[in-house]
Amino acid sequence: MEKEVKSDQKHDTAENSAGSSQKQDGLSRRKFLSGTSGAALAIAATGLVGSRALGRTSDAPSGEEAAEKPQARPTTAAAKPVKSLNYPHLLSPMKIGNHVLKNHIIGTPGSAHLLLQGPELYPNDAMIANFANVARKGASVVVLSQVTKVHPEYELDVLKLRKKYPNPINPDHGTDAGHWPVWDLANAGCQNLFSQLTEGVHFYDSLCLAKPDMWMPAGYDVSPGKIKQIEVSTRTRETVGATAIGAPAEEAKKEISEEQLQDIIDKVLLQAVLIKECGFDGMFIHCAYRAAVTARMMSPLTNFRTDKYGGSLENRARFCINLFDAIKKRCGEDFFLIASMSGCEPEGGYTLDDGAQFAKLFTGHVDMIDLKGDPGDRIGTPPYFMKERTPFLYMTDHYKKKGVTLPLNSNGGFTNLDWAEEALAANKTDTVGMCRAFICNRDILHPAVEGRSEDVRPCIRCNRCYGNGSFYPWNSTCAVNPEWGLEHKLSQMISPPTDQKKVAVIGGGPAGMEAARIAAERGHTVTLYEKSGQLGGIFNVFDNVSFKWPHKDFRDYLVRQVGKSKVTVRLNTEADPAMIERGGYDAVIVAIGAEPIVPDIPGIGGKNVIYAVDAHGKENTLAKDVVIIGGGYVGTETGMHLAQKGHRVTVLEAAKVLAGDAARFKFYSEFQYTWEHLSNFKPILQASCNAITKDGVTYIDADGKQQSIKAGSVVVAVGMKPRTDPALQFAGISKWFYRIGDCQEAGDVRTAIRSAFSAASML
Repeated sequence: MEKEVKSDQKHDTAENSAGSSQKQDGLSRRKFLSGTSGAALAIAATGLVGSRALGRTSDAPSGEEAAEKPQARPTTAAAKPVKSLNYPHLLSPMKIGNHVLKNHIIGTPGSAHLLLQGPELYPNDAMIANFANVARKGASVVVLSQVTKVHPEYELDVLKLRKKYPNPINPDHGTDAGHWPVWDLANAGCQNLFSQLTEGVHFYDSLCLAKPDMWMPAGYDVSPGKIKQIEVSTRTRETVGATAIGAPAEEAKKEISEEQLQDIIDKVLLQAVLIKECGFDGMFIHCAYRAAVTARMMSPLTNFRTDKYGGSLENRARFCINLFDAIKKRCGEDFFLIASMSGCEPEGGYTLDDGAQFAKLFTGHVDMIDLKGDPGDRIGTPPYFMKERTPFLYMTDHYKKKGVTLPLNSNGGFTNLDWAEEALAANKTDTVGMCRAFICNRDILHPAVEGRSEDVRPCIRCNRCYGNGSFYPWNSTCAVNPEWGLEHKLSQMISPPTDQKKVAVIGGGPAGMEAARIAAERGHTVTLYEKSGQLGGIFNVFDNVSFKWPHKDFRDYLVRQVGKSKVTVRLNTEADPAMIERGGYDAVIVAIGAEPIVPDIPGIGGKNVIYAVDAHGKENTLAKDVVIIGGGYVGTETGMHLAQKGHRVTVLEAAKVLAGDAARFKFYSEFQYTWEHLSNFKPILQASCNAITKDGVTYIDADGKQQSIKAGSVVVAVGMKPRTDPALQFAGISKWFYRIGDCQEAGDVRTAIRSAFSAASML
């Protein structure tokens, strides 16, 4: 029986009370979607242009004046929370020294490093728009993700890079080497573009900081000998080519001299002068991860010196303080400095208490400290396998309890306005660092000001924004925000709708919901058909998967947005071509998903065989011992879930690595950490299943020998294929026809959402 539902799903009490009566700025949103908006319209619509856009002045002394007349360095004078604001702690201004930050949000380093930049040694228009958009979306401070250099030597020849950095997962695909933009501060033409970038950020009354290059000369390290290698996680380096933290240990290093250390400071000072000349307000000094000389000086894992730079914590802080003071002396006290450091290090490194002592020593020398997780202790950018929503907040909280008065920024996981407000209200941090929140969302500031937390698109923490991995082209995409990376050219890609169309969307999964709401926002009359009793599609199987909580948040967001739209939702209605033809639709968008690939293996039709997509919700019907055929991304996750549910799981994977199709950078290490800490999860690599029996499986191992495993249940996870033929039955019914999501290409959230946005934007 057909059931028509006007989706008006109830939100929780906090969401309703905060913003149910308030509406989003219809002009900028509709204009954007219709293809007539750009950065200029967005600027005009905000009405939030600050004094920087009208004319910038500075009380900062010149380098010479600073040297003659040392100034006291004020730390912070945070404005009292403005009670009339929906997020009073998050949105209240904050004074640090002579700078007034418009709110307590720091835009930490992050950009589409594999998508927007070409071979230019300067920020192109897309990059300029990217960083200006971070300021527009709400960041009070915007930090460049790229390191700026003077006369950089930058290898772009992929053949040379592949030879030097082979990819063990896919030899026909390079590693990230060469795909990170590098910009030249010493080129006059490049300076022009840097100045345009800072002007774009300043337009929105935000500070703009650059990251200096400060690597040691070849053959030297802070201490002599072969430095202990700190791996991101067990075997990560050789299996996925992730960057190992610490100096390469292939050859012994000489101890860098005091003269060479001073040379590094002098080179940073030159960069600081050039950075200031281009309009940057300061520097973001990387003192984390034992990577740059600053961090290697601080860490007892890498600093074994016996001179004034080694031994005591005060000595290990000496180089950093000398560097900070030299920059302030040369560029003025108002040259804003953020020192970014690991809150604490892995075993053998400095502790939380040590870190707090470093922060006290840095007080009066820098303006703020940014605290982050350490990759040597799992990961610095939390993926969804980390159950903690803001996993590194405890660091700033600990520092504050230890008496640190320098402004502290908590970095990691703040993709939700309420989490940020709660952390600030509890005085666990002074500011919150956001990066992926600005990638996921077209806007953060307006939802915050208007109390519309339900309209902030949640990040699923897949880290695809760092790159899609070894089997995909060189681009960075956001799984949940299809506009990211295209913002600078959407006005050329999308035309305004020429008429109002009657649109049918078939399938209420992520792709169907996204297509329906975008089509409705463009002014079309939309009906969404879903054969089950609820929206969500494949995401509904994640309800009892512990580590998929970000995906559930995103599903709930989509359901809410459809409910707030003018989309008519018909649940428990399996659409067929005749029904849709009777409806007289102008356009049909089909989002009916994919189906499992059935491998040609003897015994595949046995009663003990189930497919990964069907295993969720049926965990209690499976035997204690489970074999999973296929150890790609999906098979590995399914195995981890079943192991967490108490099953003994063995995963057979034909490749040399597990989950080779997963994102590598800043994701794989936590993925691996999670499965390695499940005692009842066992992967067998280079294993090809050749038969399924009633009591288990047989397979050919890496040596070509046949082996067997006893198991009561076999889960097949060798991939999915689009439901192409059922989708094509709807072709020809209307003038416009689109397949989206998995029925177009069996992919992931990213491919589903972008295909949905694309199709709906064409109407």
